[in-house]
Amino acid sequence: MPRIAKTENNIVEIPISVSVNKLGYVYVNTSTEWVDSKNGTGKHADHKKQCIGMALHPGSDWKSDRRMYANESYYKIYGKAPTGEPSPAQELPAPSVDTEYPERSDCISVGLYSVVKALAGESQLLDLLTEVFGSTNTELIMDLAMYMLSARSAVFQHYPHWAKSHALFSESIRSDSFLSDFEKEEISVSRINLFKKKWACHVLDDGRVFVCYDSTNVNSQAEGIFIVQKGHAKDDPDKDQVNTEYTIRQRDGMPVTFKNFPGSLNDMSEASDMITELKNLQEGLDTGVKFHIIMIADRGYVSEENITEMRNAGLGFILMLRKNMGIVDEVLDAHVSEVKMTENYDEETGRFGLSFTQKLFEDDEQDTCFHIVWDGELERKHRDDLMKCVAAAEHRLQNAEKRHTRMTKQELDNDRTYFDIHCHEEGTLIVKKRGRGAGEDKEVPSYVINSFTRNREAIDHASSKCGYMVLVSSEPMSAKEAMLAMSRRDCVEKTFRALKSSLGMDKMGVHFEPSLHTKSLIWFVASILHALIFSKTEKLRVKDRKRSTVPALVEQYEEITADRDLTTGTYQRRYKLTKMQRQDLAPCDVSLDMIDQAISGLPGNARNMPRV
Repeated sequence: MPRIAKTENNIVEIPISVSVNKLGYVYVNTSTEWVDSKNGTGKHADHKKQCIGMALHPGSDWKSDRRMYANESYYKIYGKAPTGEPSPAQELPAPSVDTEYPERSDCISVGLYSVVKALAGESQLLDLLTEVFGSTNTELIMDLAMYMLSARSAVFQHYPHWAKSHALFSESIRSDSFLSDFEKEEISVSRINLFKKKWACHVLDDGRVFVCYDSTNVNSQAEGIFIVQKGHAKDDPDKDQVNTEYTIRQRDGMPVTFKNFPGSLNDMSEASDMITELKNLQEGLDTGVKFHIIMIADRGYVSEENITEMRNAGLGFILMLRKNMGIVDEVLDAHVSEVKMTENYDEETGRFGLSFTQKLFEDDEQDTCFHIVWDGELERKHRDDLMKCVAAAEHRLQNAEKRHTRMTKQELDNDRTYFDIHCHEEGTLIVKKRGRGAGEDKEVPSYVINSFTRNREAIDHASSKCGYMVLVSSEPMSAKEAMLAMSRRDCVEKTFRALKSSLGMDKMGVHFEPSLHTKSLIWFVASILHALIFSKTEKLRVKDRKRSTVPALVEQYEEITADRDLTTGTYQRRYKLTKMQRQDLAPCDVSLDMIDQAISGLPGNARNMPRV
């Protein structure tokens, strides 16, 4: 037992959460573990204790006077007396201008680093980054991507503070000014493009690969950057933005490639460049491997020009046609009576599906495979939306008739879909032009409604088409295969949700174009790590979906820490891994030895392991 000096300057307050025996010795629990009971019926907690001093008043009197004589163990554990006075056993220097504080925290998280290092190594992400950007830049890219996962932020101003308490790939902590220069100067667009091509060719398999494609907008307040422009943002069209596109491997949600576009471009224009990029990947990268990529995209990207480009590029596709395309009404009118036949029913999905081939566009030289799918739940939704639309239009027309409201021909035509409207011309209206390059306002004739009635035939015809979806594919397949492939298109939406909610991609936060491209690369790397963790831990979500989300798992990994020994200055694990931590690490193939290797590589430890 450490010696206790019973002197006046060695009296301290008894800490909370301690135990005092009959002789007055004060003990604190240093660790807790579960051991088998002697009778073999279960387990009980076994506490390891350490004496930290002796109460001034042994027995029950210590509760009324919570003071004790401290020993060396007390000062080793608590550093200094609770009163704030330096301890006799450990005189601390008074802070001054020349005082150097340690670069690293006394408690460093090593769990997330170990997981990221294992997954990045297994997926060859580290090798490809190092091959393109070099080891030093790769280390910092990995640290910043890990910061995004941990802090759920892309504000690098806070990175130095975060890095003090986390194991890093880099040998030192970079300042925020260094990071700013790094974003602007160290990573060129040509190297980013080279890495994108190498990574895409690595994750695209030799054979038939389904990829999902979509885009999102990211707000930016930067001035003077060409691609930051006003676009078609859903939340606020007046905000400047950058459009970012991702292509995702469908089977596991792995990001394949990404691309940034000016915020003013629409979806169809952006798709053309991505098609060209995927075309270049078709031939592989100095490997001789030829991929067969099948592109699955939202209906907003469907146009005759884009489909022609896909065909010319040798890309396959599965697309859902927009309802306002004339071909949709045409094929439904021709085949809707056949869809719900018994032979077209799929018991597994509870849907009816019919497949056939015909020309998609009038001047097509080849046939396209069409798939009409009917879904009961979708029919109820479509019919509910239809009747709400009719009721809203009727209410609007009633008010216009009652108030003698003047309307333009275009406004009347919008409501003539489901109503027969009788009106007369009365005066003119000034129509304000909208959008870019709109020109001057225009004066047009105005009309006043005399009467209107529901067009029952048109409403019934629209109702008969509720619940139907029309898909097209570049190659023959069943309606079920096409529908399943389309239904899994949400993998790209999940990636965007992770980027914006868990990785800080709700805003760009940069003011220079090179910085924008560098940060986009780091987001891409972070999204790859997010996808790797998500894919590896799939079985955990079967048992507990809420606790096994990627953010929740990252929090669990961060609780695996190493503490500094104030005597030797080295780091070591203070606690054993809990059962929950072992369960969360196992799918990522991270062992206890790998955790200890990460600890041995921390600054101040005797053994330094390779960082990358």
